[in-house]
Amino acid sequence: MTRATGNGYDLDASAFVDRIERVLNNTDGIEVLKRDGMELEVRTPDADMRLNVQTFYTAYLQNPLQVEHIIHTLIKTLQGFQPDRSTSSYAALRERIYPMLKPIALLAEVRDRQLPLILYRPFLADLMIAYVIDEADSVAFINEEHLAKWEIAEHRIHNQALANLRQRTLNATDYTTVGTGAQRLFIFSSQDGYDATRILLPEVLDRWRVQLPGRMVIGIPNRDFLIAFSDVDRMILHSMAHQIQRDSIQRPYGLTDQLFTLINGEIHVYELE
Repeated sequence: MTRATGNGYDLDASAFVDRIERVLNNTDGIEVLKRDGMELEVRTPDADMRLNVQTFYTAYLQNPLQVEHIIHTLIKTLQGFQPDRSTSSYAALRERIYPMLKPIALLAEVRDRQLPLILYRPFLADLMIAYVIDEADSVAFINEEHLAKWEIAEHRIHNQALANLRQRTLNATDYTTVGTGAQRLFIFSSQDGYDATRILLPEVLDRWRVQLPGRMVIGIPNRDFLIAFSDVDRMILHSMAHQIQRDSIQRPYGLTDQLFTLINGEIHVYELE
């Protein structure tokens, strides 16, 4: 059922799943085999899996105008679970391996779909560090089957991923600076998929910290945005915290409204008083 609203329309649960089913059936390499309430049985070139769309419907209810972004995210997530097929050699892939911050709730989706466990490390604020193979239009998550096939330890993947992100950031990714003094903002928004994940590079962020009075506060509301600013001006601090909270809900690929800071080269949660 579709209900008219002042913003155009909104979808009940059944109509939302109808829309997803139509989009998936029109996506190359994906076919919906069966539907049971909020669950879809989906066939991809690599495996059949069960897809529970409840979390995506919840995100839609919070912001109906973002329905296209939400469905796009669902498809990209589904495609991202498919293993990289261009090569199976770690030596050939190692320069394309990157870390990526994701909500730790993603693990439940992997479990529900009965997929191989993805490789991850816990981070802060209900986030985790996942590891991906960077492809032309998407990413493929590294999972336990990759490790078994490559016969390498998790820490090697982690170190290689960070090294690749560091090199990419230093050599090819610019940041934006706005304002001066306590009003100064530093922003990563390159839209390459790893902007928020650059919080894992404290040696890069430390260059900003020494230019800010007071403590540096960092926000990563969504995958494609990282902002750092001073906590000296409390009005600016609370205004930025409010904007970060809103963006974490409304923007595609939302992560967290939690604030962070850099202490002795390590990222810590920043407690807003």
